[in-house]
Amino acid sequence: MQPTQPLSLFEREMRDQVAAAEASVIDALATGDPILIEAARGHLDGLVDLARRNGLDLKPLINDTVTIDLAATEPEPIDILDQPAAS
Repeated sequence: MQPTQPLSLFEREMRDQVAAAEASVIDALATGDPILIEAARGHLDGLVDLARRNGLDLKPLINDTVTIDLAATEPEPIDILDQPAAS
């Protein structure tokens, strides 16, 4: 069994940031707001890319079940002709 190396400050911070970003994506999915979902997912993807560029593989931390189905979150179109006339 090999001794484990302590995590660098950068790695600990990145793990914390990615975990928080994952939670934000999950919260955004619960709201169903496509813009909020895209923003949260973009932030998460950016953090993972930053970590990867600095030699960290945070892929195991990413929850693979967090996916974005924008078609399912888009609101129904409103037909303005069906709206009651304003008085």
